[in-house]
Amino acid sequence: MGRKNVNLKTIAYELGVSINTVSHALRDMDDISEPTKQKVRRKAIEMGYISSAVSLNPKKTELPSVAILICSFDNLYFISFANQLASLFEKKGEFYCSFLCSSEINVEVIKQCVLQRIDLLVTHSCVDDETMEFAKINDIRIVVVGEKNVRTDVDCVTVDEQMGSKQAARYLYGLHSSRKFLYVGQEPVFDYRYKVFKSELASMGVTDVEYTCYDKNDTAKLYRYLDQGYRSVFAFNDHIAYNVLDDLDKMVVDVRRVYPDFHIVGFDGLCQSIAGMKQITTVSIDYERFTESVYKVVKQRLYDPNSPHHKIIVPVSLHQRNCKY
Repeated sequence: MGRKNVNLKTIAYELGVSINTVSHALRDMDDISEPTKQKVRRKAIEMGYISSAVSLNPKKTELPSVAILICSFDNLYFISFANQLASLFEKKGEFYCSFLCSSEINVEVIKQCVLQRIDLLVTHSCVDDETMEFAKINDIRIVVVGEKNVRTDVDCVTVDEQMGSKQAARYLYGLHSSRKFLYVGQEPVFDYRYKVFKSELASMGVTDVEYTCYDKNDTAKLYRYLDQGYRSVFAFNDHIAYNVLDDLDKMVVDVRRVYPDFHIVGFDGLCQSIAGMKQITTVSIDYERFTESVYKVVKQRLYDPNSPHHKIIVPVSLHQRNCKY
């Protein structure tokens, strides 16, 4: 059945429910149960229904509208990327760009997109089924950036975590004879970067690879690892790497000078993209190439909405800090 023939009445007829039930379910109203909402949304998507609610709000511009979702202002990696992407949008002049703020991507965020007549949302967070269904019904496209994504119904542009984790392993392996390695991560505990890092070291005969979750309230734990000979550290990202350095410096006072064989590798290349950041060795991202890749995906999705979904992996490189003790 074509979209032009699908309305609330036809969906209600197919499901054997009232038009009012369909209307309230598609608007995510509280008087409808979650199972009923899911059933109505899936039937609406199956029949090709697109909400007409957006027509009630005039567009601010004739250009397609793209929003970048900011989930945390503490995530300097995504803030840096978002600033560069917004600058690229402004330079190209083909889309209207705005920002949305929310701790996660959910149905409420999609509702905001509907109210603001946003055509496409760029997010750093994974999208759950409920949010994806609501976005499809309201004809809002989603592009996931920076995170590994298992969905087949959204575009994804991410960095090569496998390459970066292998580079970190080989770099640390080649520094000195110590074969004790530490990975400092975040939840979930056994993340992909850790698995690749450990596997790469195992291929070189290393079996002593410890994992610890970063805990700002337990600096002593980090120092115990250092004291036990774990001088080669790979952090999930630069944010954690900087925190580890700061915490250890408070205990040792300039840990890299006191322990010259201590080496830490981060991930994101913030010291290259943000002026004034302390130089560390880090898996570096070419932000210009990254944003250009995202821009191309956004443009194709907006102008060719039925094209196959993209899964693009942007290469990374290892940036080594200049100063050595």
